[in-house]
Amino acid sequence: MCNCNSQNNFVDLPHLKIYLIMAKYKSKLESGTTYKNGIKIKWATASQEELAYAYEELGLHDLVEKISTTKPKNEKAKVSTKKKANNPSKKADTDKNTDE
Repeated sequence: MCNCNSQNNFVDLPHLKIYLIMAKYKSKLESGTTYKNGIKIKWATASQEELAYAYEELGLHDLVEKISTTKPKNEKAKVSTKKKANNPSKKADTDKNTDE
């Protein structure tokens, strides 16, 4: 039978999915168990959903590290300027100038 009333079903919350898209989470502890607000987290076996919940909802920032997977806006600007520098039309213009 389904254990639908279990306290550990907190990992099925729909808003946790957006946290997992935007970042990965890493436990700062390798062993032990933490209890907060009736939630039990075993650090050695905690899933990404449990770590996301611990970080975002329970505020356990000192026990869970958030690693961003989205690119900052700065990186996109750097990539676009590199593409402009390698523009082949500029090479064609410089070749025309040397022929004259």
